[in-house]
Amino acid sequence: MPDSRTKGAAFERDIVKRINAFADKHALGFQCKRNLDQYQTADLCDIQIPRHAIECKAYKSGWWYAPAWWEQVCAACGDDTPVLIYKFNNKAIRVCLPLYAINENMARDNSRTAVVTFDEWLELLRVSVEQQQEAA
Repeated sequence: MPDSRTKGAAFERDIVKRINAFADKHALGFQCKRNLDQYQTADLCDIQIPRHAIECKAYKSGWWYAPAWWEQVCAACGDDTPVLIYKFNNKAIRVCLPLYAINENMARDNSRTAVVTFDEWLELLRVSVEQQQEAA
């Protein structure tokens, strides 16, 4: 039975693989990797992609994310958009993100959040990156 650090690292690797496959498929122009410095330095996210700081959590049981997980990614995000990707055994991957990441007309307030599926988040990410590319 894997320990929590091994389980967390495996989940991070899986998320990196999924994000990179999606970014390649849609020509989003970036690749990501795990931030291994996170284990030695406080307030670093697990995965960094353009304008997003991602924290990953994988737990055996539960249904909803812990407020401390959200606080952790918010502390690590700086000016980037915080993204919490979490999963419990035998449940779908969920993503918590601020409302302004869904609707740019919302105030930039990390305390107002929504939870979406991983696939929904990838689609939101694609639209956001494509809009930024068009504006450049």
